[in-house]
Amino acid sequence: MRVVAVNQFYAPDHAATSQLLTELCEDLAAAGEEVTVIASRGGYLGGEALPAREHLRGVDVVRPYATRFGKATMAGRLADYLSFWATSVLAAALEAKPDVLLVLTTPPMIAAGGALVALARRLPLVTWVQDVYPEAAIQLGYLAPRGPASLALLGLGRATHHAAARIVALSEGMADRLVAQGAPRERIRVLPNWSDGRLVSPRGREDHPFRKTHGLDGRFLAMYSGNLGIGHDVRTFVEAARRLKDRLPELVVLFIGDGVRRAEAEALAKGLENVRFLPYQPHDAIGESLSAADVHLVSLREDLEGLLVPSKLYGALAAGRPVIYLGPPRCEVARVVHEHDLGWTGRPGDVEGLCHALEDAVTRRTSWDEKGARARRIFDERYDRPVSSARFRALLEEASKEPPPLAQRA
Repeated sequence: MRVVAVNQFYAPDHAATSQLLTELCEDLAAAGEEVTVIASRGGYLGGEALPAREHLRGVDVVRPYATRFGKATMAGRLADYLSFWATSVLAAALEAKPDVLLVLTTPPMIAAGGALVALARRLPLVTWVQDVYPEAAIQLGYLAPRGPASLALLGLGRATHHAAARIVALSEGMADRLVAQGAPRERIRVLPNWSDGRLVSPRGREDHPFRKTHGLDGRFLAMYSGNLGIGHDVRTFVEAARRLKDRLPELVVLFIGDGVRRAEAEALAKGLENVRFLPYQPHDAIGESLSAADVHLVSLREDLEGLLVPSKLYGALAAGRPVIYLGPPRCEVARVVHEHDLGWTGRPGDVEGLCHALEDAVTRRTSWDEKGARARRIFDERYDRPVSSARFRALLEEASKEPPPLAQRA
């Protein structure tokens, strides 16, 4: 099976979609499939141009020209999106004809471009939805609810859904959101994201190198690792650390990563010795950092239920650590944590509830360690990279055997 995949970011970039697509494509190549990825020469945060073409661990990577301003300004971000949209559509049209075209929907215009290529070349299209647009952008304040951009994106999304042979959603809640947009329910498949259980695995706290390096021996470490984006609650975590600085002197809340809310979190934590910040860790060292935590912190804004699914959950489960989650109770994270008793869930802003959960985690470590051990067992069964890649490969093979819906109509 020949697969062409399109996404704005790919290895060595550290964006979440880049890491997921990289792992999937490498696994497909290792299974004997022929894989080409079309990605931008720029990274998530901008920077130096990546090679125009290279072969990475069995995958051919093609990077047409696009601007690379990064995420610093909205104008730069839009320029990166639009320039990559134009050049990626052209590159996909010129690639050797694949059996299936896989396109991520972040940014959403990319999937619409994939639909154009699929129609023109009579290709089965699979769209992989990470965030539901334009609803996510509307809730985050980037677009007006009934503005021309929102209406245009809704129309593009509806047309793209009907062009796709298969639509991958991350949760049942996301599948419901896509159906509400007009996506045919029978074409949707729910495949959650994953982590790599070989890279991230449980590790004892004693003589832990990450803890030693950062002076965390003997501390109870509550870790938030990943994007500090506008869709996530950081204030509640910092306020809980403020209230607990005397009651739980061993507690440290550690934020690892970057994003638009990092500056806000740093300002809120000014003067607090029990809140610390580190940059993104190298991909090959992520297992060391994630396994250093005693408990992982995950959050999502209430109004983003079904529009985003925090992937931080899967790294926490891989590390065999319990999870403390703040967000809508019907989110996939809440469902997994509740269903398997893997930690505690609450609502954004519930500082007192979070304080009680952290106190319980510190004072009843044996019980919470059992939650962590259970988390790894659930991970091995459902969310490990080989399990997820095999499911995705089967879906691509299924899609490759069907004529694309728009080609059937033609």
